[in-house]
This record gives sequence, structure tokens and C-alpha cells, in this order.
Amino acid sequence: MSSVRQIQFLVALLVSLGVGAVTYKHLVLGFPLFSNDKETIWNLEAKITFDAVSPDVKVMINLPDANPDRKILFSEVLSPGYQFEFIKQSGVDYGMWSAQDITGEQTIYIRSQTYFTGGQSQATGSDQQLISMVWQDGAIKAAQQLLDSIEAQTDKDQVGNNESSATHDRIKAIGHALNRVSDVNADALLKEYSKGKGRHWVLAQLLTLDGFDIRLAQGVLLEDKRRKQNIYHFIEVNDGSNWMLFDAREVEFVEWSRAILMQRGNEPLLDVFGGENSKISFSTLKEQRGAFSAAVSSAQRDSNPLVDFSIYSLPIAEQNTFKLLLLIPLGALVVVILRNLVGIRTSGTFMPVLIALSFLQTSLLLGLALFILVVSVGLVMRSYLSRLNLLLVPRIASVLVFVIIIYAAIGIFSFKMGWDWGLKVTFFPMIILSWTIERMSILWDEEGGHEVLIQGSGSLLTASIAYLLMSTETIADTIFLFPELLLILLAIIIAIGSYSGYRLSDLRRFESMERL
Repeated sequence: MSSVRQIQFLVALLVSLGVGAVTYKHLVLGFPLFSNDKETIWNLEAKITFDAVSPDVKVMINLPDANPDRKILFSEVLSPGYQFEFIKQSGVDYGMWSAQDITGEQTIYIRSQTYFTGGQSQATGSDQQLISMVWQDGAIKAAQQLLDSIEAQTDKDQVGNNESSATHDRIKAIGHALNRVSDVNADALLKEYSKGKGRHWVLAQLLTLDGFDIRLAQGVLLEDKRRKQNIYHFIEVNDGSNWMLFDAREVEFVEWSRAILMQRGNEPLLDVFGGENSKISFSTLKEQRGAFSAAVSSAQRDSNPLVDFSIYSLPIAEQNTFKLLLLIPLGALVVVILRNLVGIRTSGTFMPVLIALSFLQTSLLLGLALFILVVSVGLVMRSYLSRLNLLLVPRIASVLVFVIIIYAAIGIFSFKMGWDWGLKVTFFPMIILSWTIERMSILWDEEGGHEVLIQGSGSLLTASIAYLLMSTETIADTIFLFPELLLILLAIIIAIGSYSGYRLSDLRRFESMERL
């Protein structure tokens, strides 16, 4: 395989890996595209109380059904004296507590923090059994008369609506029909044919008779600052393409992100063996949290290797260090573009990147002023030392000492004058400046002051552009969110490295040839 083909393959591979990792973290792990995005975090607490009447007690609760858009940040069980384990029975996940030699009133708490990634995916459970029609004779006759009474009005309201909207209107109309105060059929269905069950069961029978696929479910309705909330009854309705969550009490559709389903069909929600007077209640509280921290916490809880073996697993102090280091490839890309495509000459390859990093510690204008001042004075000092015929290493060390003396003088002078900016010179990488002075002085001896001016100006221009990119908060945060973007930067650098055409500066060099 030729080198050109190898480069093309390598670039395509790097871009694919980078884009794939970013897409996976955003769509699957819920990482935000921007660091300032917020997520709504729901704190959920379930309280189970009962009276123990037997030495051996066992408590089982149906755990929430899986939802691909629901992410769990944290969960804990507070049950002193109990042993807790997860079990699975008939395809249903349960949490089970067991204890011995306990008496009296018992309390168990379950706490969790969860959030939804913004999608509208339904909770899993499509294999659950649909509700069956149990009404017969008089009940079906009353139900059919009720459905017929709203047929005309529903048809009138559906004029101009699409099929999905018409289906939703039909479901709501059937729900509202049960709320009619003076409707004989509605009263009969709720009182005589409900078999002691609630309004949601009656509505489910009506919708089943009307041709809809229906499932009954129980769960928690997520509302802010709710205390001691009882289990909520929902109806899952299939509109022909999607499952929707319907609130029979409010006669409204509920978004999947506003509810956590815990039980479907005939599954037991709570079973207490060896106890009586059992009861479960829920409390919910909403808070806002950064989407990035929420996504990282959720992925760490699930032990996702893409997060476990990443910089997010490091202590905060080290994360801040790496956040700065991740910007270096961005500055390197600027150097490659300006040198290989534009044709700007710089003092070294990565010297402008290091200068840009020093600008991040001060500011652009102050950094430029200090750089020009220190390098100019250092070049004068280096010119004097070269006349003494010193060896290379002592000469560089002497320049380093002199640079420190310059720093100290600027800092003391600015402090005495009441200028705080002078104290920032201590952030400059002194060794880098010393090598810069040494490099420029050698260049001065070999090619003259004009070349020093060109490369020095090119280095400062490149460093300034790199600083503007590296200091942009959005860019810095995006690279920290998705370090995989460095693979794409590497692919771009390799692609530019294979370019052998003219640079922009060559247009000026060969301008005279156009006149021939």
C-alpha cells in the first residue's frame, strides 16, 4: 500500500473513531454538546411502612421499569437490620428485604436521583399483556351508547386534523365523556360495572372496546416538592405507531419524562410477608444540575469503560491540569496551518504554542508587551555574552538568570507604582523565554536581524491566533467534554502534512512571473 493510501486510510480511521465516540457519548451516555447545558434532576424517595407480626419478615417491591432515556445518578436503601438483594421473578425485577427477630412498626427508605436525556422514548415492556375486555351484556351496551354519543362531536372536531391528532382527540373525548355529570351511561359504568375499580380501569375498558391496545400501569408522577404521594394510575395507549402515557384523572397525555413506571398489569407492586398494614408513599423534589456532571455520574454508576478509563475519573485538580493540556493540540493545528498552508515563518515549530499558553496566564496584550520587552532586553544581554566567548550551556544559563532578574525588576517596579499587571510576569515560562532569546540570537548571527524580525513577528502572530482559539471558553469546554475530538485534529494535521502544493505566501513570491 502506497504512503498516500496509508495516509487516506489513517485519516478516515481517525475521523471515524472521533465522530463515533462523540456520537456515542452524546446519544447513549447523554453528554451535552455544550458545557452550560442544564438537566432537570429528580430526587425520588419511597417510604415503606408496615407492622411486623412474624419473627421472619420479607418485603418485595417492584423496581421501576427500564426507560432508555432515564439515567440514574445515585440510589441507596436505608433499612437498618435488613438484608437487601435484587431478584428476578417471571421476568420482573424486584428488590427484596429480609430480616429476622423484628417486631413493631417498620420503615424502609429508598432514595434515588434520576434524570431524562430529553427523548420521548417509552419505557420498555412491550411484551406485557394487554388489558382484556371483561364487560358483557348491559355494560357493553352502556359503553357503546356512550361511545356513540361522542361520535358526532369527535368527527366534527377532527375536520382538518391529521390522523395522529384525530386519534389523540378521540382518546381525550372518551376520557371527558366519563366526567359528564348527568350522563346515565357514564354513571352506570362508573358505579354499576366498575367492579370496585377506579376510573382509570373504566376508561381502559372503554378504549379497549373502541379498538385501542391498552395496558394499565402504576408509577410516580414527577412533580416538584410533592410529599407523601400515593402511587399513580396510568393508562398506556397505542395510537397505531407509538405507546403513549395517559392520565385518566386529568384527561391529559403525560410525557414519558414526567413519570417513572413501577408496575404493569397484574404485577404486584409491594408484597410484605410476615407483616400487615403495609403502605408505600413517594416524595419528589426537582433540582437543576449541569448536564455534563450528571452524564458523568450516570456513566460512572454504570461502570462505563469510556468514562471509567478517562480523565473524568481523575481528581478535580488533575482534571483542571488536563483541561489546559488538551488545548495544546489546538495550538499545534494553528501552527501547522500557518506554516504549511499560509507560509508564515516562526521561531521553532511549537514555540508559538508555548507562548500562547503563557498568554493564557496573563492576557493577550499584556503578554505581548512583556514578551517583547523581556526578549528585547534578553537579546541585548545575549549579544554581550557572545563577545565573551562563553560555552553554550553557561551562556543559556546566564540568560535564564538575567531573565529572572528582569522579571523581578518588572514585578517590584509595577508594585511600587500600583500596577497589578506587573505581578503576572511570574507566570511566564522563564526557560521558554531563555531558549527563545538564545534561538533568536543565533539566528541573528547566522541570518541577520531582518530574519529575526520576520520569525519573531510570525511567532507572535501565530501565538496570538492560537491564544484566541484556546481562550474561547466554548472551544475549551467542548474539547474537555469530548477529548475524542483530538483524533479529528490529528487526522487534519496528518492530512495537511501530506500536502505538497503551493502556500499562500508563494503567490507573492511568484507574482513577478505572471507579468512575463
